[in-house]
Parts: sequence; C-alpha cells; structure tokens
Amino acid sequence: MPAIKLIIYFLSAILIGSFAVQNMTSVEINYYDFRLNLHTLELPLVTVVMIPLGLGLLGAWCMWLSSWVKMRMVIRKQSKTISSMEEELEKLKNTPQLPAQVESSTDS
Repeated sequence: MPAIKLIIYFLSAILIGSFAVQNMTSVEINYYDFRLNLHTLELPLVTVVMIPLGLGLLGAWCMWLSSWVKMRMVIRKQSKTISSMEEELEKLKNTPQLPAQVESSTDS
C-alpha cells in the first residue's frame, strides 16, 4: 500500500510540475487595498491558480483538525467514563452479598 501512495504522489508532482511549466504566462490581477485604492499586480498564471488552491486546502485541513480534536475529546471523556464504570463494577463484585431471602408464599 505505501508503494501505491508513493506512485500517486510522484504522478501528482509530475502533473503539477507540467501544469506550472505550461502556464508561466503573466496575468494582471486588479485588487483593492484597505483604503479602497485600485492596484494592479502582474503574476504568473500558475501562481494565481495555486494560491487559492493552497488556501482552500489549508481551510479544509483546519476544519478537519477541529473536528478531529473534538472527536479526541469525546473519546477521552468516554474512556474515563468506561474506566470509572469498570472500577465501580469491580468494587461491586468484591462486596459481600446478603443471603438471598426466600419469599414465603401462603396458599389460600
């Protein structure tokens, strides 16, 4: 399985490298700063494509990380509950029990 992952990573790297080489033409990006002044920036097309892709991947990773941390907290809480219940069960097993009381029934 690790060999398949390695092959997929190499193929992905080759595809990204090919994309970068083919899209080195410059494009103009118009944007506003905080004072609402219009600015123009000239960047390679691959940069214009890869920056939003990277930001999207980073955002998705942050969302996954937050859900993973929440899951770990729930698991830790449940593990503590399980261990306390197991301890209580052991205590209950070791306590002496009263003799069973037999109910006397009267036939009428």
